[in-house]
Parts: sequence; structure tokens; C-alpha cells
Amino acid sequence: MGTYKVLYLLHDSRRSGVPAVAANFIRHAAEVGVSPTVLFAYDGIYARELRAAGIPVLTLGQRTPFLWRAKRFLLNWFLLVQGRSFDVVHIHSLKLAWSVLVAKRLGLKVVFHLHELPRRVDGVLRKAIASADAVVYCSETCAAHYAGYATRRRRTIVNAIDLPPLPPPRRPGGVPKVVMVASLNRNKGQDLLLEAFAKLRCRETELWLYGTTGLSAHKYVHDLKSFAQQQGVSARVFFPGPTAQAFQVFAEASVVVHTSWTESFGMALVEAQSCGVPVIAHDLEGMREVVADGVTGYLVQPGDVDQLAARLDELLSSPELRERMGRAGADMVRERFDMKRRAGEYRNLYREVVEP
Repeated sequence: MGTYKVLYLLHDSRRSGVPAVAANFIRHAAEVGVSPTVLFAYDGIYARELRAAGIPVLTLGQRTPFLWRAKRFLLNWFLLVQGRSFDVVHIHSLKLAWSVLVAKRLGLKVVFHLHELPRRVDGVLRKAIASADAVVYCSETCAAHYAGYATRRRRTIVNAIDLPPLPPPRRPGGVPKVVMVASLNRNKGQDLLLEAFAKLRCRETELWLYGTTGLSAHKYVHDLKSFAQQQGVSARVFFPGPTAQAFQVFAEASVVVHTSWTESFGMALVEAQSCGVPVIAHDLEGMREVVADGVTGYLVQPGDVDQLAARLDELLSSPELRERMGRAGADMVRERFDMKRRAGEYRNLYREVVEP
């Protein structure tokens, strides 16, 4: 069995869903006959972690203010200079649709990996989907979203995570913690979680909202803090920013919540459940793929703050229920979302692309 040289293009190296999916496979690539090189638009936590694991990683420097978006387009210069050194270029995210078109113009074999659910598919994205040698969808929900667009070859490779041999030890002692890990913006719905938190019967609980804040979301975060102040809960609501220790954060949580209005796949929820934590999410197609309602956590109607608060109170008032759901979630993740079981699907796809 030969080895395929694969170049991975990623627009983001911060702690977020798209680079997490890529990194989870790249760590296992050599085990299935894939030699990876990773090119990030800028340096960050995933670049450092993969580099520390001995994987060749290139970046276009630091994430400089205002200029970092332009670095996505500079990735194409590397394709021009070095692209033919690789058997396959695996491009993650619709934000790099232009790179798909450039790579195909250069005659390269391209896998285009889609993670997002845009309301509108523009002309560039449509052409990228049609041009790529294969399009990969991160979930069944994602595949259904793009079902009407022509492709040369399509595959659904459901996201998975890099599981340790044993689940991380749970450390939920002390004050109960409700945790959400996601970029802070209106689409993620932290305002709904904060409103529900203010309604809780248990007044000893803390709320921890981890995540990056983009330039367009500063007013949103300011409004969240003002609301917490108005409701008298600001002393129990924390905004620690992004975390490089997500699994440690989840291991210390009592409940993990995800209130996004749109989501193709809940990677943070899979990670939380792997740590034995019960979860609550909006009842969306992408969330149904990762949360077993009433078994590993709860699904609530999008925007129903009262139902969200009731489910939180139910879990926070019953350590036994949290323990049972957390155990079921950890078992489900090991059965369905272990990257070691999924890695061979990537190898098979590369073979089809290189040797059609």
C-alpha cells in the first residue's frame, strides 16, 4: 500500500470546529498511509499542536489585525509554487472556495471539505463544488444541505474526534458550572443561554462562556454583560475568552450547552460528551446527529428560553441524572465518533481521487 502526500489548507488555526475536524484526522494520517503537510493562513493553537506532534506545518505568520483575512488568498501562492509536490490538496471550509478554483486551474487533485450551512450558495462556491475532484460533507445534515449541487464525486465522512485511551477524569466539584464553548456572536445564541441562566432556581450556579469575539461581535458581548448586570447575575457569569484546554474545561463542567441557531455538526458537544458531561442543544438537524434526546442530554426548541431553563434546572438538581446521561454520552462517542475508526475513509477517498 503506497503513501499519499496530502496538503491540507485551513483558513483558521484558532480553537474552533473546522480546524478541529482536520487536526483530529491529521494526527492519525500516517497510520493509514497518508503523509500530511498542513498550511494555515496564520499561526495558532492547532498549528502549534500539530507541529509538536511532528507533522510538517506551515503558516503565513501571525493573525495580524485587519490583514488576517487577506492571508486566505495568499495561500494560493503556495499552491502555485508547491502544489504539484502533493498527490492531493485537501481544502477545508467554504471560506477557501477560491483556493479550490485556483488549485483546479493548476491541474491539482482537490478534495473540498464543507462544514458550514450558508443561507445562500454564491457563484464561487457553486463553481468550487462542481470543480473539485471530490466534495466531502462533515455530517448527514451538511450533505442534505448541498444535495442539489452537482459534484464529480461526493462523500459524507461524519466528523470524529481523537479520543484518548481512557475518558478524562471528571472534576465537576464545587460550584456547579454551566459551560458553552463557541465563538461569541448572535448566531451562536449566547444571549438565549444567559437569559435562561437568569431564570434558574439554583442561584449558586456559574455560567462560563468561552470563545473568541470577532470585531463585529463586540457590541453583542457588551450587551450580554449589560444584561447580566441588569439581572443581578454578573458576579456568576464569566467571559474567559477562547480556551486551549477544551477537554479540561468540559471535565470540570456540570452541563454543556450549545444554543446555535444553525449548525451542521456539534463538535463541541461531541467533545463534551466524550468527557462524560450531559449536554443541552437546540433541536436542529445537526444537533440530532450528536445528541440522543433524553439519553445523553436534551434537545430544546430553538429560542425557547423557558424550556432551556427548565432542562438546566432538571440537570443541575440531580447529580444522578447528570451521571447517567454523562456515562451514556461517553459510550455513544466512543462507539460512533472515534477518529481511529473513521481514518480509513479518508485514505479510501484519496485513492479514488488519485487513481480513478
